[in-house]
Amino acid sequence: MTGRADDPGDYPFPLPHPSYRISANVEPAGVVRETEAGSWGGTVLHVGDDHAAVVAQRAAVLDREPARFVAAPHARAACWDALLYLLGRLAAEYPDHVTLHRDGDRYSYRNALLGTGGEFVLGDESSLGEHPLRFASRQVGEDVVVLGARDDRLWLDAGAVAFASVWSIGFDAGMSFAELHGPVPGNVGGGVFERAERFLLRLEPGEAYRRLNWGLQPDDRLDLSLDTAPSWLGRRHRLDVADPGREIHLRTEVQHLVRLPLTGSVLFLIGIRLLPLDRLALVPAWRRRLVSVLETLPPELAEYKGLDALGALTVHHLTGRG
Repeated sequence: MTGRADDPGDYPFPLPHPSYRISANVEPAGVVRETEAGSWGGTVLHVGDDHAAVVAQRAAVLDREPARFVAAPHARAACWDALLYLLGRLAAEYPDHVTLHRDGDRYSYRNALLGTGGEFVLGDESSLGEHPLRFASRQVGEDVVVLGARDDRLWLDAGAVAFASVWSIGFDAGMSFAELHGPVPGNVGGGVFERAERFLLRLEPGEAYRRLNWGLQPDDRLDLSLDTAPSWLGRRHRLDVADPGREIHLRTEVQHLVRLPLTGSVLFLIGIRLLPLDRLALVPAWRRRLVSVLETLPPELAEYKGLDALGALTVHHLTGRG
């Protein structure tokens, strides 16, 4: 387990270069990445000191807004596959806190991270009390999405997503991989994400890779879904920030992509990590690099990421530190 949520020591800083362009930037999962402040990435599933609070917040969002959970009937086997993978991964990465035992089709588990445990029968939804992917979303800190592989393409078949970054799982459900990434600037002719889709379809069962995505926001809100845009979009446009160092946060998405071992579907995990500017500035190399990236970001990419005014305010604050 890792420490406080805003500790630069294990923060996945997403900008390795002084400029940024859209790319697939995938690398093997579970490999420790050294940074100027420490290291991160030794596990697929992240457990910090705010883990229980994050899981509880996701559960509250999904219980309050059922449309944040989608699952096509044909994805049921893949969702069971995802549940077994996630519980097994938790047990492998946090063996002092999580166990999973199998007896034929019957499984027993204990998750001391959350104080949960019980038994279920593979394929029997009544033994869980709810859909397997919805159950899985109550066990981990990441949002979970299942991409079905059919006709040499990937499709968004299921997902439990409470902390989307300016998108909506309900709107995107059923879309192809190409449709999901069509609006991304720099994806000329679909090239970047077409190559990424081919890469994912070539993964062997059980293989896992990761990539980072990033943005800035004027608060510490996890839920930036389009479903709740009226409650946060106005503040982003007004940019009424009194204390940029404490209020503006770097938002890193740690995305994991796993070829599920039983069905061949792709499990897409999205973990959100937030770091306020004042904590980021404790690492001079990060401060300089973020300023450089924001100053050289192409206008269309800055607009897509909502960084026109927010980026300028961030640069002003960070460069004013001397």
